[in-house]
Amino acid sequence: MLEASLGAGAGPARAIDADPKAAARYRPRYNIAPSTVHPVLRAQDGRRALVPATWGFVGRFARGSAGQTLLANARADGARTKPTFREAFAARRCVVPADGFYEWTGPKGARRPTWFHPAGGGLLRMAGLCQPAKDPDTGDVDVRFTILTTEASADVAPVHDRMPVLLDPGDVDLWLGVADGADADRAEVLLRPARPGTLAARPVSPRVNSVGHDDPALLEEVAAEAAAPRAPAPKAAAPKTAAPKAGGTLPLFDLDGAGPAVPSGRTSRR
Repeated sequence: MLEASLGAGAGPARAIDADPKAAARYRPRYNIAPSTVHPVLRAQDGRRALVPATWGFVGRFARGSAGQTLLANARADGARTKPTFREAFAARRCVVPADGFYEWTGPKGARRPTWFHPAGGGLLRMAGLCQPAKDPDTGDVDVRFTILTTEASADVAPVHDRMPVLLDPGDVDLWLGVADGADADRAEVLLRPARPGTLAARPVSPRVNSVGHDDPALLEEVAAEAAAPRAPAPKAAAPKTAAPKAGGTLPLFDLDGAGPAVPSGRTSRR
């Protein structure tokens, strides 16, 4: 599907190298979150390569696996210059393929999930960055990725003010750095909101709020009222000394590399 989508509007389709072991482990996913392994497209020796990568850059000052923070997103308008992302922007740009993404709207405790997907079907090509990361406990090195975000298009704005950067098929090789004349200046020009009409929106079940749910039924359209979980009854104010309880659903594209960090191993659903 990815090869076919890149061939459209970009001349003859070019082959994608894929790790056979990773391809054998692939299965459709319907609900992934930061810390999940997902295939990304990157440049290797001047060719397109599809490789498994873990969602979330490791924070620059992480100490040990228990103290790691994951940066799921990076703001497109600062990624080229910020210390955490600038090396990856210069030399390790990637594409994150997906057929949609979830976003939420509504008051806390009664947020309604929406699935954004290509209006004409097929795949989205999200602009991302890659980084090698060494596990402080095992010493193993894997690939990490983060997704670049920009201002919301007219399709997404009713639900959220930001969205992932979506690449046109003809811009993928330029973004990866395998096209003639590709450089960081030309790549940066691609970081813009998608054209209106690119995405369709569908209210879906609040079951998606739990990453433990991962099945096709998550994508079935539901009435807007059914998509909103019932707000909990008001509770008496807790004493000032009480510890806050974890919970709630944060917008997926609201971290942007500078917001709340996601503790590794305790990822809240996005």
